[in-house]
Amino acid sequence: MLPPLLRKEFAWGRRKVFVLVFLFVLLPGAFVYGTLAFQTVIPADAPVAVVPASEDTGGDDLAIARGAVTPFSKPVSYESESRAFEALDRERVYAVVSVPANVTDSGETAVFDVYVSGSIVPYHEASKAVVGVLNVVLNQQLPAGIDVQVERHIVGEERSLSTYLVPTFLLALAMLVALAYLPYNLSAERAVLDRLRVESSLTRVLGWKLAFFGGLLVVPLAVFHVAADSFGYGVSLLTPGALVVYALTFCYLGAVGLSITLLTRFSTWGRLLNVLVLFFLLLFSGLLYPAGFFSPLRRELVRAMPTYYSSVAMRGFVLRDADLSFFAPWLLGLAGVALASLLVLRGSVAVYERRAN
Repeated sequence: MLPPLLRKEFAWGRRKVFVLVFLFVLLPGAFVYGTLAFQTVIPADAPVAVVPASEDTGGDDLAIARGAVTPFSKPVSYESESRAFEALDRERVYAVVSVPANVTDSGETAVFDVYVSGSIVPYHEASKAVVGVLNVVLNQQLPAGIDVQVERHIVGEERSLSTYLVPTFLLALAMLVALAYLPYNLSAERAVLDRLRVESSLTRVLGWKLAFFGGLLVVPLAVFHVAADSFGYGVSLLTPGALVVYALTFCYLGAVGLSITLLTRFSTWGRLLNVLVLFFLLLFSGLLYPAGFFSPLRRELVRAMPTYYSSVAMRGFVLRDADLSFFAPWLLGLAGVALASLLVLRGSVAVYERRAN
C-alpha cells in the first residue's frame, strides 16, 4: 500500500505524463545523441606533476624538468609516482612527468616519460603539443651531446569525447530537474499547500516530493546507460559509486531549490534565483573542462563547489572504473552537504509556516 502523499505524486504524474516523458526520456536521449556531435577540443594549459623516476633522481634533475614545464604549464612537485598518479585520477593534475636521474651527464640518453589519463579527453590533443614543446625546451636547456627523448603514455583506457560527455550530461540533467523543474512543480501546488499542511506536515510533503522526483531520475539514468551501450561507449552508469553520486547530487541541489522557493514565497524572483544558481553551477562545476584548465582564481572557485566533486567522482566511477573506496572521503563530504541542505530545507519550512500563520 503506497503512502497517501506518494499516491498524490503518482496521480499528478499521470496528469503530466507528456511533460515527464519529455523531461525524463526524450531530453536525456537528445543529450546522449548530442555527444556524437563532438569530436575534438583544445583546452587551456593545466597543472602538471613532476616526479622522480627513481631514488637517484636529484634536485637538479627535478629543477631542470620544472623549468622546462613552466613555459606551458604550472609544475606541481610530488615525492613519488604513486602520489602523482593518485592526483591524476582526482584531476588535481593533468599529466605526470617522470624525471630520470643524471640528465646532465654527457653522452647519455635522458628519457622523460609523460603520462596522461585516458579519461581526461579534453587534454589529449594538448598533451601531444606538451610533449613536443617539452622535447624542444629540454634540448635547449641541456648541454650538447645529451640525447633527449620525451615519450607520451596513456594511463587507463583511452576514451572518446563522446564517452566523456555521458556523465557530464547526466549530472547536468540532475541539476536541471533539481533547480528548475522541482521548484516549478512546488510553485504549481502552492494553492493546495495549506490543505496539505492540515492533512500532513509540509516537511513530509517535500520529503516525498524529493523521493518521487529522485525516483523518476532513474529513468534518464537507464536511458543514458542503454544509449551508451548501444553506441559502444564501453562505460557503465550503474556502478554503486555513480549511483551514490547521482543520488546525493540531486538530493542536495533539490533541497536548495525547494528552500529558495519557500524562502522567496513562490515569487518570480525565487524562480529566477534558482535558474541563476543552475547556470552558475553549470559554468563553475568543472562539468565539461576540469578545474585546472582555467585561471587560478576561477580554478579555486570551481573547487569550492560541491558539484565539482560530484563531477570528478562521477567521471572517476564511470570513465575510470574507480573503486568506491577511492572517492570515499569525497562521498562522505557530499553526504554531509546533502544533510546540511536538508537541514536548511527544514529551517525554510519553519520560516514559511511562521509567515503563513
